Amino acid sequence: MAASSGKEEGSGNNITVLRRPRRKVWFLNEDLVRIEHTSRAAGIITLHNLTKDRRETTTIIEFKKKRKRAFTVKETAQLLNCHRKHIPRLVKRGVIPDPVGELPNGERAFHYLSYYSEDVIMEAREAMSQIHHGAKRKDGLTTNNKTPTEQELRYAMGDGILLYTKTEDGRFIPIFNETI
Repeated sequence: MAASSGKEEGSGNNITVLRRPRRKVWFLNEDLVRIEHTSRAAGIITLHNLTKDRRETTTIIEFKKKRKRAFTVKETAQLLNCHRKHIPRLVKRGVIPDPVGELPNGERAFHYLSYYSEDVIMEAREAMSQIHHGAKRKDGLTTNNKTPTEQELRYAMGDGILLYTKTEDGRFIPIFNETI
């Protein structure tokens, strides 16, 4: 929607939902699993446990209750509003743990994807929010406008509902579902 100035009204807001095709890789009980086959009629799902390198079968209901989404390093960087090459630097500094690789025992290798769970991403967001950006302040407070808030991160992961409200001066600002 165009504003009177000719710009997008929401152009200052950089919150976007991470669009992904149908997910096939998940975390289940801290293990990286890939969906091999789903039988809705029988109510079971067959998984390949990439961490333990074995095939597992469980009920669909139990899988849906215990699963956690898996995000690649590139997707994690998009969610945390940083460049993908910044993630290994954060790992080296100890801010976030190593990602879990697709190879047995979670090993990582060239040409194989590595994943972070949504819980690890939330912990990384919390740790990154404590990192100061820019020149030191005389009062010692932390200035960090780059790291998304917890609500923005949940929305970007696809969990939150984002509504817009119009201010008195005619701008639209996002209002998250948790604040209503």
